[in-house]
Amino acid sequence: MRRIKNIFFIALLSVVLVPMLNSCNKDQNHIYGKVTDMSTGEPVGNVTVDLYLTRINSGNFSGNFEKYMSTVTDSNGEFSLEFEPIAAGVFSLRVEKEGYHQNIVDFMPEETASEYEKNVSIPKAGYIQFKIRNAYGVHIGDENDVARVIVQGINPLCSECCSSDYYSFEGLDVNDSFVCNIVAGDEITINRYLIRKGESTYKSKSYICEQGDTILYSWTY
Repeated sequence: MRRIKNIFFIALLSVVLVPMLNSCNKDQNHIYGKVTDMSTGEPVGNVTVDLYLTRINSGNFSGNFEKYMSTVTDSNGEFSLEFEPIAAGVFSLRVEKEGYHQNIVDFMPEETASEYEKNVSIPKAGYIQFKIRNAYGVHIGDENDVARVIVQGINPLCSECCSSDYYSFEGLDVNDSFVCNIVAGDEITINRYLIRKGESTYKSKSYICEQGDTILYSWTY
């Protein structure tokens, strides 16, 4: 009889405790997802995933991001972050790995205890170094020279990459050098335009950059 009572007690305890444990799990914030290569869609392992957040203290919102916790992706590119509920204004996932450009995903908390699936793509790192120089001379009218360069084919998901707008240079006193990011492995096209003495010339060239390499683009006009 005593053994039967013990079995009944254990069974009753399980019925009570299991829902309680499940309830505790639901009180955890859970951010999870997969990191993939921006060009190929393949999973990327050993990526550092940092969670930053802004806090809400006594009803006041802080705009300063602080690093809260970190993890790395497994061989399938998957990550998981679990933590106690926190009064946060904004969550920010920052993913990075050597040989890749950083990618950042910001999102607002929906409720105190919830789950968020955030799949993030990360671009292989490639670069363009521009050297733009007006060395034509000092003839009358040359001060009105206008040179423009635009990079096309940049993956729109790459927030750290080259602007899709024109880079413009005017006048004689032009001697600029700058670097911008591109997605290695993707084909990009550099278009350039020169307006001089009312005439316009145009030239275009396409490139594919290897991961970690830099395209040197020099234009003297």
